[in-house]
This record gives sequence, structure tokens and C-alpha cells, in this order.
Amino acid sequence: MKIHILPVKMSQEEALKYAGGYHNPAVKLIARGKKINLKLMFLEHRVYVMELTYLDTPFIKKLRRKPLPEKQKIRIFVDATTCSASYLEDPLSTQSVTVSEDAIQGSYYEDHRLENTAAALAKRIVRRRTGRNLHIETLSMEKIYRPYYIAIYGEMEMGTKARYYPIPADGYKIFSNI
Repeated sequence: MKIHILPVKMSQEEALKYAGGYHNPAVKLIARGKKINLKLMFLEHRVYVMELTYLDTPFIKKLRRKPLPEKQKIRIFVDATTCSASYLEDPLSTQSVTVSEDAIQGSYYEDHRLENTAAALAKRIVRRRTGRNLHIETLSMEKIYRPYYIAIYGEMEMGTKARYYPIPADGYKIFSNI
């Protein structure tokens, strides 16, 4: 299957260091003495470009003679497996590759729920800064797959719980402090 992915910037050796608990003591405790298997997976994400139209409050409408519509575009990055959104400043550089079907993890959510999540984040960001009402319209949507190394600890056996740790392989960091 041909998909658009973010470029893989992390090597397998570096991912093995992270899987062994290089930065995280909790992961080091899980990995203690267990065999680590790495698998490269591509998780679906969506990039929404939305147009925001600012609407004046009734009090401001009375003060202005001709209200001029103010518009702005905003880019939102939505994880389709967890339905979480983040603001995207710059456009992402992608590459087109062909991968097998079992290396792709699609969306768990419906399209309108992902779009509503993106719209809610855009509204929360802009409303906090401007204090005005707004109308949100989706201009475009693009599916992008983000690469992850999935570290599986121990052997996969029937009846045992598999411990795993996802490691982003593209070098981007996502912060959710809004």
C-alpha cells in the first residue's frame, strides 16, 4: 500500500537504547532482563487546515458601522488512534513509500469526530487569545502516517500480557500543554 509518511530519522540501534530505559527509569524496570523485539509501525494521523472567521459580539456590532469579517487559517495535527490534537506551526515534509498492510494502524475513530477534535482545539487556542466568537470551516484534510518503533518485551505467548513501549521514529516531539 502506498502512503505518505514522515521521514524515519531514528536508527534501530538508537531505538533499542530508548527501549532499554536509556531516558526513562520506569521503562528500565520493565525491560530488566527481557528480550526486546522492535517492530516498525505506521500510525495514522491527520492534518486539518481550518479557516477561522471572527465574529463580533452584539455589543461590538453596535459600535461598528460595517463589521469587516476577519479570517485566519490554522493547521491542526490529529492523532487518529487516540483522537488527540495539537497545533502545527510549519508544514510537515512527507515522503511517499510502499509498505505492507500489517505495518499500518488505521483510525479507531470516525472522520467527523476527528474533525470536531481539531475544531475544538482551534477554538480553544484562538478564543483564549482573542476573546471573540468564531466560525470554523475545514478547508482541507490530509492523511499522514507517523513512524513508531514498537518495543515488545519478552516473548509473545498465549495467556501472558505483552508489555510494549512506542518510540517515535520521526524526531518530532508533541507537547500537550494547552
